[in-house]
Amino acid sequence: MAPSPLRAAIIGTGRIASLLERDPLRARPHTHAGWYAADPRTTLVAGCDTDASRLASFGEDWSVEPAHLYDDHRTMLARERPDVVSVCAYAADRVAMCRDAVAAGARGLWIEKAVACSVEDADALARELDAAGVSAVVDYPRRLEPRYRAVGACLEAGTLGRLESVHVLFSGHIVHTGTHAWDLLLAWCGPWTRVDASLDTPAHEAAASGDAHELDEADAARYATALAGGGIVDRGGRARIVFANGVEAFVTGGAKGYFVFQCDLICSRGRVRIGNDVWEVLAPADSPRYSGYRELAPVDDPLAALPPTPPGPGAVLDALLQAVGGAGTADLSVRAAADALALGIAIMQAGLTGCTVTPATLDRSLRVLSV
Repeated sequence: MAPSPLRAAIIGTGRIASLLERDPLRARPHTHAGWYAADPRTTLVAGCDTDASRLASFGEDWSVEPAHLYDDHRTMLARERPDVVSVCAYAADRVAMCRDAVAAGARGLWIEKAVACSVEDADALARELDAAGVSAVVDYPRRLEPRYRAVGACLEAGTLGRLESVHVLFSGHIVHTGTHAWDLLLAWCGPWTRVDASLDTPAHEAAASGDAHELDEADAARYATALAGGGIVDRGGRARIVFANGVEAFVTGGAKGYFVFQCDLICSRGRVRIGNDVWEVLAPADSPRYSGYRELAPVDDPLAALPPTPPGPGAVLDALLQAVGGAGTADLSVRAAADALALGIAIMQAGLTGCTVTPATLDRSLRVLSV
């Protein structure tokens, strides 16, 4: 007899939790609720949000009865006793909500990024989850995409020679959006040794459009309350990161009039451009302009040009369910997410102080508030 589906509940029913499923341009499933509804191993039983209209839309979209919709997550956890919990509320609240879910008996957590507002808090959460025996994944879906996995295998095999530098471009803020880049850079380049950075000014932030996340009145009130508790506001900026293996990363991230997320990897025998809107592998070929020279030319089938990658989970939810079943999730673990957060915090610290930051000088208590 097949085991009963795990009962899932969601805290915070906004974009990544539910609303992006309405976007006709997005592949489905694409949200926490979408994956729970599509996977026979789970059943979505409840949701919580302080925004009444957003919560009502969630209930309509996923056929969750009003009796199972809550404006207080502790009440939901106490009454529903879910097996797995998605924590999709703002970063300032995530660690406390994770702790509440563990106390209510949850066996697994699907946590949005960034996992916390400070490295200190992320480290503490990782220790507490280990001690409680609770499985958790942090939402870094690029880790599971075949293109990004193939790039990692390419770098490990040296297919395009030695990685020399990475150029990172994104719209958004250093911690909220940039955390995806920091996770990838750590996977590709290993540990970092130093960071220098400059941050966008408030005037620049005000003049440029954001990363397509607009706060409504209820969101703004919660964010203001979190800010009053201490910390600094997430911002855009530019950074130079040096890794222990000698690779350097150059970062341009911040508010722009368009949406973009791209990485350009420069290797000694080739180049890879990868992002939301680009996928290109370039390798040496005879130059069409200069006799006797070789230039870079696009490879017709980029994935075929890179080493095959071992089969992996098809979604973050699959990784969580494997973890609940006893399989490891090192790539998506809270500890890995804490490392990505640490690099983002280091960039913010370097920009704020005007000083180079190293792992030894990183302020692990520095709180950066992001959505």
